[in-house]
Amino acid sequence: MTTGPLKSSCNGGEFSRDVAGRIDIKQYYSAGLRFKNVEPVPQGGFRLMPGSLMIDEARSPHVKQWTLNVSPDLSYTFIITPGWVDIYRSDRIKRASLNIPALTLALLPQLGFYGEANTFGIFHNDLRSIRIARNPADDTIWTVDDWPYASIPEVDLGGTYTQVIDIWEVNIRALASSEISLSVTVNGESTPSIELQDALGDPATFGDASADWNAFADRIRDAINDLPSIPGGVTIGQGVRAGARIISIAFDGASIGEEYSLSAIVTNTSDASALAVHTQIGRTDGEPLVSTSKGWFSGMDLVQDRATYFAPKARRAALAMSRIAEYFDLNIRAQGDNAARLEALRTQTSEAVLAVYEGKYMLVFTDKSEWFATNRTFSRNEPVNFVRASSNGIRPNCPPVEIEGQVYFVSGGNTPEGEDERRGQVLYSASYDDVSTSYNANPESLLASHLVGTIDGSALQQKNRNIDAPRWLMKDEDGRLISALVIRNQDIPLAMCQWVAALNGQVKGLSVDGQNQVWITVQRGSVITTEVMEDMTRNLFQGAVRGSTDLAGQFAGLDRWNGQQVWARADGFILGPFTVSGGAIDLGDPYDDVVAGLWQPPVFESMPYVRVLPNDEIQRRPGRVHSVKAYVIDTESIAIGANGSRPRDISLLSPQDPTDAPMPAKSRYVEPIGIPGMVMDPTVVISQTRPGMLRVRDYVPGVKL
Repeated sequence: MTTGPLKSSCNGGEFSRDVAGRIDIKQYYSAGLRFKNVEPVPQGGFRLMPGSLMIDEARSPHVKQWTLNVSPDLSYTFIITPGWVDIYRSDRIKRASLNIPALTLALLPQLGFYGEANTFGIFHNDLRSIRIARNPADDTIWTVDDWPYASIPEVDLGGTYTQVIDIWEVNIRALASSEISLSVTVNGESTPSIELQDALGDPATFGDASADWNAFADRIRDAINDLPSIPGGVTIGQGVRAGARIISIAFDGASIGEEYSLSAIVTNTSDASALAVHTQIGRTDGEPLVSTSKGWFSGMDLVQDRATYFAPKARRAALAMSRIAEYFDLNIRAQGDNAARLEALRTQTSEAVLAVYEGKYMLVFTDKSEWFATNRTFSRNEPVNFVRASSNGIRPNCPPVEIEGQVYFVSGGNTPEGEDERRGQVLYSASYDDVSTSYNANPESLLASHLVGTIDGSALQQKNRNIDAPRWLMKDEDGRLISALVIRNQDIPLAMCQWVAALNGQVKGLSVDGQNQVWITVQRGSVITTEVMEDMTRNLFQGAVRGSTDLAGQFAGLDRWNGQQVWARADGFILGPFTVSGGAIDLGDPYDDVVAGLWQPPVFESMPYVRVLPNDEIQRRPGRVHSVKAYVIDTESIAIGANGSRPRDISLLSPQDPTDAPMPAKSRYVEPIGIPGMVMDPTVVISQTRPGMLRVRDYVPGVKL
């Protein structure tokens, strides 16, 4: 029988083969088994993923990338390899190469970065934080020095520290005839009223020579030591000064090393007063939270205009928040709501902070959980209340991103030792729910779980004139580059696809600069290159070189691809393939505008077609796709196949096309003739046999099952 219609919009992205045949999934026929070098289009269909232009040869496959945004029109991409930092401006010109021996291969995988204005920071628990400063007058000059921390908090890290006694004086004044009963309040807890008595235990007046002030002080001491929050060790002294009786209270012994709040009141008469004065503030000196001996912060980000340094080596769940607008000032002893703060998720926890994010509330991501601070703003006298949102954890080197009002992140994928660490990773979205007053995390990649097993780096490319949905780009440990697009208006959480590097290449580094350009480091055999992605309308190739030929038609600059097969677009004509020799290819004629590079054919494969009986049962038996009618937009090359057969090129030439100019891109229906074969679970494959622009709006298969 022939099923129909099975029109596909092709914008569901790549699904795992685990769900092949699951036609109960809403997006089944809009998805595919393979989206290689093609990406979904929100309006419907798919198009070629970008090509890449060669920028430079990279130093090492061990690389990290980050961006310094200076202004809306200017940014710099930092390529960090062992011992070196290479800096490229957004116009793709290298501006500096800095030799920094402290950036060793061992430290490289866990380096953290932050860049803004003219300052770029490099962080690691075992590295004194580095600052790289740009000279605004000459961007070939960059200064490397230590991150200028000021007033690093001193805390108890388990050592032996100097402790200072907290001392208060209570000044009592009264009429000579007044009887005195005193109550002392420490940290909000009050003692019973303590009466001034003589040696026989009878009430005594303030001016009575028989009043036993020593016994009065002893009873105050005992009452304070009996308070629930006082561990003991409080001592008392008494004396006379300028007509006032002075009671000196020292928090010594077990109470030493802390600052206390104390007040006193005469409870039995208005003819007397008691004034508490803080004469010495108690403290435990501690030691710097970060130092050469204790390690350093692992990263930094901005939250509410505070530099928020996280995960110092000695306290991996701690956050040091700078003074507002003063990003190096960590003085937590300063007063005022804008003063620096030192916070922790919990006093004792085994979690390590991996990222912080400023959204509606501050989000803190650890290796095991996600937390959010319920405080809308932070002030000195208001404690930060951290609430656990979920227990997924985030993947290192994969910062959270915001897309269409939701925060997306790669889960940590924690597994017990000895199990396959490639299992367990999931892409999540988190959104704040005003009803439950919490962040709810939802898995978004279960239908494409095979693409997110070992993600170890990510970056977000915003919408631009060529794409109508942000690209969330992720690279994995195997060198694959995965792209996820959010198409929520069509109930497609994440449409996933894969950018395949030519020559079995591996993507080693990834970043997006301030001008929304995607920079990648790619290893193809022994050749390691820095490249920038370009839309298919500019570049169909990878590791491409742009220029012109000489008068004999020789195009040079391809030294890195000696012995490899390349294609070229020359003044609009697609030429090739050529084998590079001596760094050049012969195009036969001179051309002014040439782009030449490696070509990786795109592949789209539909989900398998199965027969569904009237009672909704699925019948498995051999079938065939006998025809495909596809509508293409601005397309120069397309090949279609089915039933396991090789895709065949479909000529798009028409009699109206010029003979002395490149073929104009076509927007029309195409239909291959005579598709052979019969297989179990037939599929449609759309690809190319030669380079050219490709955009498929939709297709309708004719299927016999």
